[in-house]
Amino acid sequence: MIRDCSRLKFMSAFFFFPFRSFLARLGIRYDISRIANAYYREDFDRIPAAEKAVVLPHCLIAEECKARFSKVEGILCMKCKKCRCGEIRSLCEEKGWQFYISPSANFTKRLVQRKKVRAAVGGACDFEIDRGIRSTPITLKGVRLKKKKVIPQVILTARYDCLQNDIDWELLKRIILEGAGGAFGWNGGRRAEP
Repeated sequence: MIRDCSRLKFMSAFFFFPFRSFLARLGIRYDISRIANAYYREDFDRIPAAEKAVVLPHCLIAEECKARFSKVEGILCMKCKKCRCGEIRSLCEEKGWQFYISPSANFTKRLVQRKKVRAAVGGACDFEIDRGIRSTPITLKGVRLKKKKVIPQVILTARYDCLQNDIDWELLKRIILEGAGGAFGWNGGRRAEP
């Protein structure tokens, strides 16, 4: 019954997504990433660690970052400690997860198609989420990228800013360590109020 209610809420959220600005004027607001995260959480946690990835946007790297770019792997973190990406990369390596920093949403789609990724947690701003929903089929079984489906979890960036942005790094670490369902205070991509 709970799964059916969650499915209905998920389908309704995506059905009404094109009308969200109109609904907001009527005082009806909802967080699409929180709804999608809650819906996909159990499926995400069932995927083996080797088939999970953290995919971070380039806006999280430090301005003075010396990372190189690879057409295959994206931005190659050197663990320079100028930002927290290196800390997350080390944790991913320790837990058997894949780790990538992507320069764009389209690169992320191609990257996930090339790699053995069945579930991914990543950071994104509302603008990129909106673009992704408009350009990528999202089903009850995951985000469809050609013949592949990927189970997502999203952590919203602090702001819409392509330079020196921020996310809830502690939440990301908890998802890697405990799973999306086990991360204490996990509240659909935002930290729960104490």
